[in-house]
Parts: sequence; structure tokens; C-alpha cells
Amino acid sequence: MGNKTLDVVVVGAGPGGSIAAKKCSKAGLRALLIEKKKLPRDKVCSGMLMGRWANDLVREEFGDPPPGVLTGAYKGVALHAGRNNSVWISSHIPVGWRKNLDYWMCQKASESGTRILDATHINSMVEHEAGYQLEFKRQEDENTEKVYARFIIGADGAFSQVRRSFWPDLNVDSRAALRECYREPLSIDKDFFHWFFPHVSPSPRFAVNYKDGHFLVEGGGIKQLRKEIADVLNDYGMPSDAKPVWRDACGMSALHDVLLDDSFVPAKGNVLLAGDAAGVLLPFTQEGIGSALKSGAMAAESVVEALVGGGKADRCYLKKMQEIKTVLRDLRSLHKRMGEIAGKGAEALAEAMGSFVEKTLKL
Repeated sequence: MGNKTLDVVVVGAGPGGSIAAKKCSKAGLRALLIEKKKLPRDKVCSGMLMGRWANDLVREEFGDPPPGVLTGAYKGVALHAGRNNSVWISSHIPVGWRKNLDYWMCQKASESGTRILDATHINSMVEHEAGYQLEFKRQEDENTEKVYARFIIGADGAFSQVRRSFWPDLNVDSRAALRECYREPLSIDKDFFHWFFPHVSPSPRFAVNYKDGHFLVEGGGIKQLRKEIADVLNDYGMPSDAKPVWRDACGMSALHDVLLDDSFVPAKGNVLLAGDAAGVLLPFTQEGIGSALKSGAMAAESVVEALVGGGKADRCYLKKMQEIKTVLRDLRSLHKRMGEIAGKGAEALAEAMGSFVEKTLKL
């Protein structure tokens, strides 16, 4: 692949990886973006651009999404606690399929000079006298290649290989998020993203949303809530024998507590973690696009500053990360109180969850 000594290798072609690679390339650095799946690839995600972090950074770093990247916009979020208590929050929320959104961002990174290798498996990442050595193999080629980089940015999700390689002793709790897609017509308001809390508890829960002609049922509690989901969907006209067009899943890691008590520090020397790999998925809403973009941009800025001023990138990055950690600490504290609030009844829980979502939408 030509010159095998690089300034930075970014692992993971989601929003965090794409913005990190794009900003590094724009600063004149030799950047390589590695993605394990063939692009474009899908991801279980609402696809909502919630709040300023997501919307401002997309516009500032990538421009306005062209037709086809987004499917439209929701008029807000509805939260339903039990069967009779709902809170409706009005907000303009652009939405799309992550397959299209992420691929567009990757293309913009490529236009800025980033070399992209998709369908590529990384065999190893180790420290080296030149910085770091990465050994990888592409699906289309059985030959193993090596590159050397001064910096690594790991934006490779909940099960981050970068994190496993450089934080091997970190124990990470994780759970699955499931998604089912239906083509059945429903009478539910298509202009809102709906969260249902059938047990009048923050968890388990599920979401129902309309996107591009499909109704999607998503969440970490789908298996536990089969009867409740069927009852709710039946209220909106779902036939009892309806079958999903497809099902898929992804993993989510639980790193908030270890990140906030500093027993996990998402930077080590010139290896920086961003997005889900760093544990910055927002509590409760599980919003991850904005926090991935925010942390990915910070990681790129830290690499550039380290090259200009000398020294390691971790010090600069961890200083920048205090802004995100302050937000996470506030949201995590609110999230932990949700169970206590639920004990006061469905109305109290719905109102508290509404306030939580409004706070997230302002980020």
C-alpha cells in the first residue's frame, strides 16, 4: 500500500472514526482508516442526530448531507410509561440509516486524503520503536501486511479491538441491542420516535419508530418484553401473525462507571479511544452519534497538538475529555435516580424521563 509509515491509523469507520480521520487528513497528516466490515455496512441504531453535538459537527466537518443520506426528520420524541402516561417532546431530529450516514462520512474523509481499507481484519497491534505496528489482512487478499503509525485512534465500537489490545485487563460488561423491521402499517404517529416502558421502570424498555417505509422495534429488552410488545403493537393495528422482514443486533458496552471513577482512562500514550470504545455513549437514551463525533474530533485535535508541541497525545486528550465526562457524570446521576422516581408512579417517571431527554437534546 505504498508508504507504510503513517502519522495516524484510525480503527472503525463510524462517525467517530470518520471525523477523526478527516480532521487528521485535513491537517496534513498521513491517515489510514481501517474498517473490519465491507462498506457500506449497516448498524443497529436509531440513526437520529440528536442535539447540537451531532448536528453542529456534521454540518461543520462534513457539510449538509446530500439527498439519500437522511430519510427525513422526526418532530420529536414520545415516552410512554405504562399504558396511560405519555410525555411528548417537540424537537426537530434528522434521522437516517446508519449504513448511508456512515458511508457518506467515510467518503468525505476519503476526499480529504484519508486512505480507507474496508473488509480488513487487524491481526495485531503492538508498540514499536516507530510508535505502533499494525498487522492486518484484507478479505480480498490472503497476504498479511504491516504498517507503522505514530498514533492510533480506536473508534471501533463496544467490542473495540484497540481497547482489548492496549487495555487487556479491563473487564467490560456488555449487552445486546436488538432490532426487528416490519412492513405492516401501524396507526402510531410516524413523526415521533416512541419509547415504551411497559413495567413503569427505566428498564426493560423498547422503541418503535418509522423510517423509510419500515416500522422498527428496537431495544435491549425485546426478548424479555415479547408479550408487552405484542400488546402495544396490537393497539396500533399490528396483525398478531406479523413477521419481521429482518432481525439484527449489536452490542453495547457498560463503561460509564469505570470511566467516571477513573479506573478506566481512555487514552494511553499515543493510543486514544473515541465513541463507544471510550464508553461515551450517553446514559439512558443511548445516544452515541453526537458523543462519537465529539470525542473523535477531540482525538484528532489531540494528535495534531501532540505533533506540533511534542509529547504524548493522551495528556491533551484527557484534558479535552473532561467536557464529555462532566456531561456523562450529570446524566449518569440522573439515570441512577430513575428507579427511585419510578416508585412514585408512571406519571412521575414519564415526566422525569421527558426532562432527561430534553437535557440530551440540548447537548
